[in-house]
Amino acid sequence: MNDFAGMEELMQDFLTEGSELLSDVDSKLIDLEKQPHDRDLLNIIFRGFHTIKGGAGFLNATELVTLCHLTENLFDNLRNGELVLDADLMDAIFAATGQVRQMFDSLAQYRQPEAAPPHLIAALHAALSGEAVVAQAVVSQVAMPESGVDNSMASPDWNILYQTLVGTSPVQVQAESEAALVSPLPAAIHAPASNVETPLSEVRSFGRRGNDIPGNKAPAAGRRENEAGKDNTIRVDTDRLDQVLNLSGEIGLTKNRLTHLRTDILQGRSDAATLLALDESVSQLDMLVVNLQNAVMKTRMQPIGRLFNKYPRLARDLARQLGKDVELVLSGEETEIDKTMIEDLNDPLVHLIRNAVDHGVESAEQRAAVGKAAKSLVHLSAQQEGDHIIIRITDDGKGMRPEVIRNKAIEKGIINAESVSNLDDEQSLGLILLPGFSTKDEISSVSGRGVGMDVVKTNIEKLSGTIGITSVPGKGSEFTISLPLTLAILPVLLLRLCNQSFAVPLSLVREILSVPPNDLQQIAGKATMVVRGEVLPVLSLASLIGWEQTERPEVGVLMQIEKNSFILSADGFAGHDDVVIKSLDTFRPKGVAGVTMSSEGEIILILDIKELLGELCR
Repeated sequence: MNDFAGMEELMQDFLTEGSELLSDVDSKLIDLEKQPHDRDLLNIIFRGFHTIKGGAGFLNATELVTLCHLTENLFDNLRNGELVLDADLMDAIFAATGQVRQMFDSLAQYRQPEAAPPHLIAALHAALSGEAVVAQAVVSQVAMPESGVDNSMASPDWNILYQTLVGTSPVQVQAESEAALVSPLPAAIHAPASNVETPLSEVRSFGRRGNDIPGNKAPAAGRRENEAGKDNTIRVDTDRLDQVLNLSGEIGLTKNRLTHLRTDILQGRSDAATLLALDESVSQLDMLVVNLQNAVMKTRMQPIGRLFNKYPRLARDLARQLGKDVELVLSGEETEIDKTMIEDLNDPLVHLIRNAVDHGVESAEQRAAVGKAAKSLVHLSAQQEGDHIIIRITDDGKGMRPEVIRNKAIEKGIINAESVSNLDDEQSLGLILLPGFSTKDEISSVSGRGVGMDVVKTNIEKLSGTIGITSVPGKGSEFTISLPLTLAILPVLLLRLCNQSFAVPLSLVREILSVPPNDLQQIAGKATMVVRGEVLPVLSLASLIGWEQTERPEVGVLMQIEKNSFILSADGFAGHDDVVIKSLDTFRPKGVAGVTMSSEGEIILILDIKELLGELCR
């Protein structure tokens, strides 16, 4: 059913602008709560609601107009001094912005939005009349489940809260579907085979997916059903588009020059001047193509602040319902990252911020008992380091104790007691990333089911990233996410095996070395080699992909995945390159992330080393 037939293009324009305005309003509301008398903030928020109301009126979205009009009047009274902003009134305003976002969801499906809940309309009318706002009723009905279960205010319904703030339901991932993911921790910490409920055949590839490649409409495995409705628009600085246009013009001129030279050569001209001109034109074309590629990549880069700005609101609402005083501090919002990665980062960051508020920081009473300030600080930062983006989520809470995590893992059957002795403190902290792990004894709507942190790890690895954890008991914890700048182009090392080329991600390569047969040693029936005093396993590429080894490989690649290092041996090397991954839509063999093509026209398989190692360990 389409309630807006013939207005689809206008609707998309409105939703694009309206969503940005609403995100800005949410961000400004967080600032307004700290500075309730700031007239500039009041004016900005007032104008935001006024603009949304105007667009909704043009589209005849009556219920959205009604809600925005009430909220607009409320801010008109606030900036005129007729009302005073307090915590309860702020809760009602936040509930209104959450309802506006839900109405946007209806509009995105070309349906007239339903009327705002009566309790919310009543709260706004009460505020306009100068009456006290019973905001607890507003918050509870927005964030609590409508069921017969008696949930306390200390356990808000996370699903509904997330949908209210972000506008879409959170991904529903069962822990057992992730149980077979290759862990970055040593093999000793893996659960016994009897505890693994999902076969390794269901391991997901960390390679690029269909919708990571511009113009590819292939469905992506493991994505949410509602991702089809993602915002596919992007805002680009005109200077960057001008640069693309200029480079395209120069490439056109160079192409014309090459066409002329080709004609001369076909007519028999092969003197030194002609060949020199050909060489110069090809070199110029090569330079221009590289510059154009870089310029196009920059058009895909977006400030990560567009993602970060929604989280202070999320942290504020969740903390208020849990009875905590938490402030989310942002830094590095100007850091740029590929737009497709920004979208896929949303769920992992939501989980980490939620855990920081729920698990990490203490209540005001607990903080006072240990001499801490009543307000907890959670820092979310981003910065570029080389060709990677580093995102950190840091809290000043109670931290994590490795011995407690180890005991919980044993209690839940995630790891056996014998394996615990092989774990150091850092590896013990990594146990929280395994499926089924939770430190909560009771299940609430926020946590306790053991589904969350393993989803974070899965989604980060899907972006070819890594996640690290550090914690100091009594001081706080820090989660560090490292991601490549973009998913569109992947630096790879090319290996040769039986006259066939294979590519492995260059980010996993530490060193290229020779593997003389005399240097190989057998330990427990497995080939190993000593590199600068470190004993490393040697795995042949042929054995990983299931080929018969015809010759003894004498070259190897020292690779590192998380904390694990090994040597991958092959017949030879074919150099390195930056490639665009083409997905295999209808058929993808295990251990293959995608394909690319060499300059000679040869098809090269890009290997998913993590999945291959998982197959080898079965």
